[in-house]
Amino acid sequence: MTDDTRRRTARLALPLLGLTLAAALLPALSQPATAATPKPVKPVKVVKGDTVPKVTDLGPTSFAKRGPYAVGEVTLNLPTNQAPVEVWYPTKKSDAKGKRIAKYNLIDWLPDFFQSALPKGAAVTYPSGGVRRAPVAPGRFPLVVFSHGFAGYRDQSSFLTAYLASWGFVVAAPDHHSRDLTKVLGGPAGTTTDVEDLQQTITLMRAQDRVRKGRFAGHVDTLLVGAVGHSAGGGAVQEFAAADRRVTTFVGLAPATREGKQPRQPGLFMAGTSDGIISSDKIVAAYDNLRSPKRLVLVGGGHHAFSDLCEVGSAEGGLLEVAEMLHVPVSDSLKQLATDGCEPPALPPTKAWPAIRQTVVAQLRHVFGFDRSLKGLRGLKAAFPGVVEGSRAD
Repeated sequence: MTDDTRRRTARLALPLLGLTLAAALLPALSQPATAATPKPVKPVKVVKGDTVPKVTDLGPTSFAKRGPYAVGEVTLNLPTNQAPVEVWYPTKKSDAKGKRIAKYNLIDWLPDFFQSALPKGAAVTYPSGGVRRAPVAPGRFPLVVFSHGFAGYRDQSSFLTAYLASWGFVVAAPDHHSRDLTKVLGGPAGTTTDVEDLQQTITLMRAQDRVRKGRFAGHVDTLLVGAVGHSAGGGAVQEFAAADRRVTTFVGLAPATREGKQPRQPGLFMAGTSDGIISSDKIVAAYDNLRSPKRLVLVGGGHHAFSDLCEVGSAEGGLLEVAEMLHVPVSDSLKQLATDGCEPPALPPTKAWPAIRQTVVAQLRHVFGFDRSLKGLRGLKAAFPGVVEGSRAD
């Protein structure tokens, strides 16, 4: 085997390895995390700012295209366990013009013992969506915290997290060491729950806002907080909202919902009707148990319609061709996990992304008070034919 073949094999095999171990641990998707009892906090006071872009002709496709800001990106760390936190934020187009968009490398989440066995130069990269260390645009922006899925990582849904920043949000996504890709592959166990990570992320960004002459000084409005999560992260933000009144609204994307105390904040669930990991029927049943006001949107995609994962490594032929090349036997259940939402008849994830972006941005803006009208959340089925299959609000 040549060096080039070894590198290509390593690039393609890594995502399959993660999915193989994730399949073995898949039941943990629905297991709740035990969060520490939060300190009492004052009720959130919603204050309408003046730097989130105004939309004069609000409708069901207003946010399907990128917003007026360019996107900056930086990596911070939680103060307690030093878990990395990826932060996307609005920056002026003039400050990003001509500069390279950052990429993330999946190998960064492999435990050391795996990395030491890889050929030199092995990499699995994907654009993360922002320009590294660009200055924050003038103004003050609401905060969105993002929770990744089981065996995921903080950059896993950059199609959405970077996009939100273009519409005037600061988006902060921590690695959950209790269930991220590193932990699933046998790395060290985390010392905090996912809910605690999200609580600490708000605390981190509040401190960043107050640091004199810091990058985010005066730019982060932590009185307006959206919590968005995918799969296990969807369950985490539901539990997080119930535990922490600093959260203004929560959004679960193909959420592995959790039992227990229900949030009082307005919530949105989105589900893929072709999802073979967490069925839309299960999500609808969980939605029925939520407090009002709430909203449900169904799209024709699978589980990974809400992440980048179907696109990572797609140019090399996909995960099943990798398995064949490596002569790895793949069970039916693993085939389903490795391709859920990535192959027909499921809607291609990139086809679902504009509707997902529209819905999440419209939900955040409406609850935050920037768009008092619901026009951005109505008529989605007609606006995205063949993509949005249904919606309801209670």
